[in-house]
Amino acid sequence: MRRLVPALSLVTVLVACQPAAPKVDLVAEEQAIRAQVTAFNAAIAAYDDSAVAGIYAPDAVLMPPNQGRQTGTVSLEQMIAGLEPLKATFVLTPVAIMVTASGDLALEEGTWKTSIPMADGTSFEDYGKYLVGWKKTNGTWLIQYDIWNSDN
Repeated sequence: MRRLVPALSLVTVLVACQPAAPKVDLVAEEQAIRAQVTAFNAAIAAYDDSAVAGIYAPDAVLMPPNQGRQTGTVSLEQMIAGLEPLKATFVLTPVAIMVTASGDLALEEGTWKTSIPMADGTSFEDYGKYLVGWKKTNGTWLIQYDIWNSDN
């Protein structure tokens, strides 16, 4: 018993002396995600499918409307490449971004709007909502899950 008390005291001291986990700056993490959304919108406007794909994790899961679940960025690149011949615009607007206390996962809720000019001078307009699951990988926020649908 005499040996147990000092050993327990040493364990208690070692545990108490452990440095506290660094606090995550949730505001800075949200700003970093917003910067990624800005980069996404700029890449879409430039019809830069590889830049858009670079914002997604390589094993990202996409859940587009009226289609099956898709993994990876190949189908995403095809969707983006299909916008340019149509001269379509597409813009995301975040509504809320919630970062976990650990600072490595986040959920973004937002709205989107697309416009496609028609031959008769009018435009086809569509808009809706989306949810994006972000994952911080090697210090960079990447989209891991993406689901969207139309309000029309």
